[in-house]
Amino acid sequence: MRYSPLLSLVVLGALAIPVAAHADTFNFSAIGSSGPFSGAGTLTATLTSGSDYIITNITGTGVTNLIAPGGFNGNDNMLFPTATPTLDAHGFSFGEVNGPDTYQVNIFNDGTGYFAFLNDEDNFTQTVPVSFELSTAATPEPASFILLGTGILGLAGVTRRKFLTRS
Repeated sequence: MRYSPLLSLVVLGALAIPVAAHADTFNFSAIGSSGPFSGAGTLTATLTSGSDYIITNITGTGVTNLIAPGGFNGNDNMLFPTATPTLDAHGFSFGEVNGPDTYQVNIFNDGTGYFAFLNDEDNFTQTVPVSFELSTAATPEPASFILLGTGILGLAGVTRRKFLTRS
């Protein structure tokens, strides 16, 4: 079989299409000013319009799941990373495990600051003020994937050529 640069370009183009349509990731931390709550992790969000995002996934230590919009404390799971505040009054909600305790957590901004509304497995509820910080997580851009792919294909071509000349 003959090596075709055109075939390589077609394969790379096909691989680049799904990479270009990706979700953005954001690192977050929320630390209770009165001590009973702290958490950190990564939010995966999809752009909905302008600079508004909907959170589609969450990961972090003890985090068990993202709660669907409307599933806890009126959450809408919207994120506004270029605005101040970055969360609205509905916030985002997730499940969390801390030792033997399980919680539902809603982090939101009521216009005066950020808060975490907590509900544990015994239905004990508490709202605590938190400092909430959001930063953009490093995400490889599509051009980096294309560059990596062409490098790998080039290496494969050189290796194949050396193998064929030895035969």
